[in-house]
Amino acid sequence: MTSIRRVISEKRMAVAAAGILVLADLLLYGLAVQPARTGVVAARQRAARATEDHAARETDLRAARARLERVNRASGQLRRFHAEVLPHDLARARTLTYPQLAALAARHDLSLERRTSDHDPDEDARLDRLRTTLQLAGRYGDIRRFVEAIETAPDFLIIDEIALSRREAESDGALVVTLGVSTYFPAAEGAT
Repeated sequence: MTSIRRVISEKRMAVAAAGILVLADLLLYGLAVQPARTGVVAARQRAARATEDHAARETDLRAARARLERVNRASGQLRRFHAEVLPHDLARARTLTYPQLAALAARHDLSLERRTSDHDPDEDARLDRLRTTLQLAGRYGDIRRFVEAIETAPDFLIIDEIALSRREAESDGALVVTLGVSTYFPAAEGAT
């Protein structure tokens, strides 16, 4: 221990300079290096969060593009459905439900006893509906085949209701079916 005291007393200037350098290093570390290191760590954390956020936004963007593609595809299919499947107007809808259903009934040995039609346009709707009610008489098998022919036809016809009954007065086994059939067509612009 005495040798250390003697070195310090003889080399006071060198020891003081070394002490000042150590103190300056500590001050420099505390004031510059440590905050810079903390800043680098924080910057790395922000960069990692930004990378995660970017990846999440990329995933969201891919999902949004996929949704947009599905919407565009569905819109195209809907336009094609309107153009190729639905009747274009009320006159075509009537042609589809009146003569074609009557001819279809005759092909299936059914007698058309009565038919009524109702077109009630809705000014807020994009499609109008033509509802036709048919009363047909015939055998059960013929009625079943007639209904199947409507359901499998390429024309857009919807069977809304079926009511089947037997005639009491007749003994030939004829059944009466009341059939509600609807079709839709684009609503007329400005129609009231």
